[in-house]
Amino acid sequence: MIMSTTAEKNSQLEKRLNWLYSAFQHSTDAILFTDLNGNIIEANQAFTDLFGWAHEEIIGKNTSILRSGKTTKEFYKHMWEEINKAGRWKGEIVNRRKDGSEVPVLLTITPIYVNDEKIGYMGVEIDISEKKNFEKTERWAAIGKMAAKVAHEIRNPLSSISLNAELLQDEIGNYAGVDTEEAMTLLKAISAEIDRVTSLTEEYLQFSRLPESRPVRGNLHHVLEELVEFLSHELQHKKIEFEYQVQDNLPALHFDRVQIRRALLNIIRNAIEAMPKGGKLKLWTEQKKHQVVIHVADTGSGIPDDVIEKIFDPFFTTKDFGTGLGLAVVQQIIDEHGGQISCRTRVGAGTTFSIILFLDETEGDKQDANKIDPDRR
Repeated sequence: MIMSTTAEKNSQLEKRLNWLYSAFQHSTDAILFTDLNGNIIEANQAFTDLFGWAHEEIIGKNTSILRSGKTTKEFYKHMWEEINKAGRWKGEIVNRRKDGSEVPVLLTITPIYVNDEKIGYMGVEIDISEKKNFEKTERWAAIGKMAAKVAHEIRNPLSSISLNAELLQDEIGNYAGVDTEEAMTLLKAISAEIDRVTSLTEEYLQFSRLPESRPVRGNLHHVLEELVEFLSHELQHKKIEFEYQVQDNLPALHFDRVQIRRALLNIIRNAIEAMPKGGKLKLWTEQKKHQVVIHVADTGSGIPDDVIEKIFDPFFTTKDFGTGLGLAVVQQIIDEHGGQISCRTRVGAGTTFSIILFLDETEGDKQDANKIDPDRR
């Protein structure tokens, strides 16, 4: 009788364990279990699907392989302090897939106890990419409306000031005894400032009206060669040594010629401004399987660590005069092409921007995005 009861309990326990394991495996949320050192003991199908690792590859790996580099050591320190203090942590974080691409997740970490002894941790990760993309789209739309409103509000009075300055120049020339040279110098200074503000308003308007990307199949080198020719005089005038290398037989791809030219021009202009006393600028391309990569490297002063994370934010600038929209526009253009952009920099040694464009839209073609070497010069 006792043996029968024990067998029945074991059977019920086995059913519960099977039920729990089935729920674990079929959960739409990515779930993993680790030991106390963060080594992965088990992970479900949703986890391997989200991060691109095969089950046998991920077991035994440390969770540090998921770190994207966008989260500071200080953040992780506070996170673990919260886990130890409150017994749970929940928050948004950017992790990294096997192919190097980034994925924003809502992460929950909970300690696991057996007989009051902590034996490991459970992590639940929910992909919030769609939520982030929606927020980004809404934010860009709001910024665009604001930029358009500001530009329109400034444009009309600027036109009036400019016209009156021109009329004043004509009037001054008709009066004897007036120090026309001094007056003309002042008016030219006024006109120069008007031109600067006008260019800002135009940049705001262009940003707010950035057209939808219309990609067509074409040769990227044709765009690059036109851009090089367009900039050659300016580079020579600024005493910047220029090196241009293209990979032979680069395949055609779908892209918006005008938009990609604009993105590259913005990056190159930034590089030129980073070398006010001259330097070296290098532009080169390469193909990595189903990717075409464009690198732009300069020998400027580099970008400080506390600034690098903000360079693609709209309106962020370290310049005394500017909109802070240049790199934000670049980011938007590359996003609309389904591409990626990255920045590698070292203070005092220069900066390299790398743009990755994919030959097609399948995720399988994006697997080597993190293997590009932007430091090759």
